[in-house]
Amino acid sequence: MNIYLVRHGETKENKDEKFYGDIDNGLTDYGIYQCEKLRNFLKDKKIDKVYVSEKERTIQTAKEILCDKFNYDEIIRDSRLNERNFGAFEGKKYDELKSEYTKECDEWGKDWIGFKPPEGESYKDMYFRVKSFFQKIIKEDDENVLIVAHSGVIRSIYCYIADDNMELFWKFASKNGDVSIIKYEYNNLFIEGIIPNNVL
Repeated sequence: MNIYLVRHGETKENKDEKFYGDIDNGLTDYGIYQCEKLRNFLKDKKIDKVYVSEKERTIQTAKEILCDKFNYDEIIRDSRLNERNFGAFEGKKYDELKSEYTKECDEWGKDWIGFKPPEGESYKDMYFRVKSFFQKIIKEDDENVLIVAHSGVIRSIYCYIADDNMELFWKFASKNGDVSIIKYEYNNLFIEGIIPNNVL
């Protein structure tokens, strides 16, 4: 099995360097340009199945990549691929959070895996739903799968591949429009390559 793991194209919140997961906006013009590069990269691949989160930015990215190559009605939306919900932290920059939620940010620094922002979810909560999704799809009989998701989700998948170790989350980057090629062969998962969008 070949799994093409794509982070959605740039959004305004990405450009403004704000924390967000649940906010649901589409792509910037540059984000659409990043999708065009992904489309060229994947144009010769026969995609059997497409998974996206419930968020507009992943759905739009998938549609821009696939164009007329895939029936849009067949794109599978799965809530387990949603980015972490940052609750009251949504739409704010880190400096704003440090000022408005000083105590909470201190707690976050001490326990980044288990900390829940007010009205949000912890990284641990997100990790286990992502893990559940990934364990499901590798059991299916598909040759080429496209997953369009979010930075936190993608890095969680990397952690799962790297011996199910959440602590490795900060050892990986995942930028807008990047694509990773994940292989599943002989009951073994591995990352064959991570390709930045700017070199596609």
